[in-house]
Amino acid sequence: MKNNGKRYNEEFKSDIIRLVREEKRSVSSIVKDFGVNDQTVRNWLKESKDKQDPDKVRIAELEAELKEAKKKLADSELTIDILKKATAIFAQNNRR
Repeated sequence: MKNNGKRYNEEFKSDIIRLVREEKRSVSSIVKDFGVNDQTVRNWLKESKDKQDPDKVRIAELEAELKEAKKKLADSELTIDILKKATAIFAQNNRR
């Protein structure tokens, strides 16, 4: 079951994680049997572990909130900049 650059679905990932954690299969045996990259499996295991740590979950939530707030701020600054330019143009037209 070779991937060739395609993303694996969540069910497949959770099955691989279960094989390693619950059935004590080695990552190397998973790689051989399923054709998944060694580092990919290790990344899935780390992500799974991070999802179980409440502190890391909260940090990820806060990072997402911060990213959204920065995006809104940038949008607001762009809107203000456009409004300032439009106001200047209208002010010039009214003086004529």
